[in-house]
Amino acid sequence: MTVSRVPISDPRSSERLLANPRLIHPIALAAAAVVCLAVPIGAAAQLPRPRNAVIVPGASIAGVKLDMTQSQVFSKWGSTHCSSGTCTWQGPGKPGQNERATVSFVHGKAVQVTINASFTGLNEKFKPGLLSRWKTSRGVSLGSLKSAVARAYPQAKPNVAEGVQGFDLFQGRRPNLRFTRFSTPGIGATPNRLRYIELAWDTCHYFKC
Repeated sequence: MTVSRVPISDPRSSERLLANPRLIHPIALAAAAVVCLAVPIGAAAQLPRPRNAVIVPGASIAGVKLDMTQSQVFSKWGSTHCSSGTCTWQGPGKPGQNERATVSFVHGKAVQVTINASFTGLNEKFKPGLLSRWKTSRGVSLGSLKSAVARAYPQAKPNVAEGVQGFDLFQGRRPNLRFTRFSTPGIGATPNRLRYIELAWDTCHYFKC
């Protein structure tokens, strides 16, 4: 399965995203991600240290579930800086290369939960860290090989879109379609190791389709 990227500047973007179930990332979340990366490390709390560090595809990441309120998320991960609907927890290191966990909200409910691995150098080599200890019951975590996802979840669909290079695991049906994305960088010293894991609602869950 190939997921196309729609330019944010295209006025038809939102219509195309809602019309095609494979174009799942909403423009609002893409914009929030840009804001997230711009937040200085000092403005965000340390990485979460939840009691439950299990990733449950289609359900939760370390205890945080879709549709949770901000206060419910904070009760699981602790409070942090939030901007433009996205709350960010960051680990030490160079901004953009450090470990990050983010939760994005629409209408006060969590619609996207993402964890990002740390990497080093110009060759973007994967660096193990706190978030790479969070695993699914089948042993998949940040830093796992892409092939491990295919073995653990044979129903997952390949996604070779720019910036993904991994697999999407879909569950449910619209308007309650949700997906878990396992993404690799596709380039650098460790091109086939998972760079981020994301749990998100399809846009039809919170926008009229």
